[in-house]
Amino acid sequence: MTTREQHSAIFNYQSTIHDLRSTIYDFITHADLATFDDHTFNALALGLFEYQFQHNTVYQRYCQQAGVTSARLAHWREIPAVTTSAFKRVPLACFPHEQATTVFHTSGTTQQRAGKHYFRDLQFYRAALLRSFKAYCLPDCGPIRFLFLAPTAKHFPNSSLGYMCTALRDEFGAAASAAFFTPEQLQIGCVRRAMESASKENTSVFIFGTAFNLLAFMDECAAQSIRFELPAGSRVLDTGGYKGRTREILRAEFQNMLCACFGITKNFLLNEYGMTELSSQFYESRLPHTPLTDEREGVKFMPPWVRVLAVDPNTMQPLPSGEIGMLRVYDLANVDSVSAIQTEDLGRAWQDRIELLGRASDAELRGCSLLTEMIK
Repeated sequence: MTTREQHSAIFNYQSTIHDLRSTIYDFITHADLATFDDHTFNALALGLFEYQFQHNTVYQRYCQQAGVTSARLAHWREIPAVTTSAFKRVPLACFPHEQATTVFHTSGTTQQRAGKHYFRDLQFYRAALLRSFKAYCLPDCGPIRFLFLAPTAKHFPNSSLGYMCTALRDEFGAAASAAFFTPEQLQIGCVRRAMESASKENTSVFIFGTAFNLLAFMDECAAQSIRFELPAGSRVLDTGGYKGRTREILRAEFQNMLCACFGITKNFLLNEYGMTELSSQFYESRLPHTPLTDEREGVKFMPPWVRVLAVDPNTMQPLPSGEIGMLRVYDLANVDSVSAIQTEDLGRAWQDRIELLGRASDAELRGCSLLTEMIK
């Protein structure tokens, strides 16, 4: 029996697309978050590729142009990846994109075309989000008071981060959870009063903000010589960057500012890495009782329904584990679009974690540009 036949035999009971979707959903909701079984992932990834090859016509043409069909693949590493830029060119969906219940747009300047990620529904996105977040950001406590210095779905309906914040508030938020960022402004005075109130009540808070908004808030507090001593168990999560939007500082300096401003230790600083083109997130966390641990700075953990390779920027071929390259993400939660996404980020990748090192240079992005040009 060939390798392909062996993988097909694992799922020979699957006679419909519904069965495949149910199997992936069960894996996301029940898999051991500390166990990375490549045999199971491989079978699911190949099954998902076959579904996407058959039902995503744009992706099918792309794969055929690269000489790849579902019958020729034996391992998830061989699944063709589309670039994040491809989402700006054409709809990448396994269903008529006009029927999408949700469309998340990428951020960018007004001169840039926004990328669009079309969702048949948010079943897989929500399941992946809540499972990972609980494991790495709230492993030691139940409902907590969220203070969002980030988008929410009410004001940013096409933002994946906005959906994320709203879903987290609905699922894990305690009373008095609130958001303080609108399209018009970051409500700095309201944030300050909410923190003062939590301190008086001795109630732990979860501050969730974009790095840009957190830096703006801390600069304002520093200008007024304001510091907080947040109650025990409080934590701060930052996501995104601030390059080109405000002054640039080193990561270590940013973390020191967070600790000084909010009166917490580095063990309660969290970082999230995600993107509109994915349905799963990565977390840097030193909280107790997380599924995985790592003492190194900047290492982020992935869930077992995700794999990442670092690829050579020139050849776009996979590199050995731990070598620096452009990160390529395989996300099983991307059920109805494309599971394999070539990012423009540099980093190192291992079986269950990554280290993010920043954006690739223009020269390093040439390989990505060639892949993008193949999308029609």
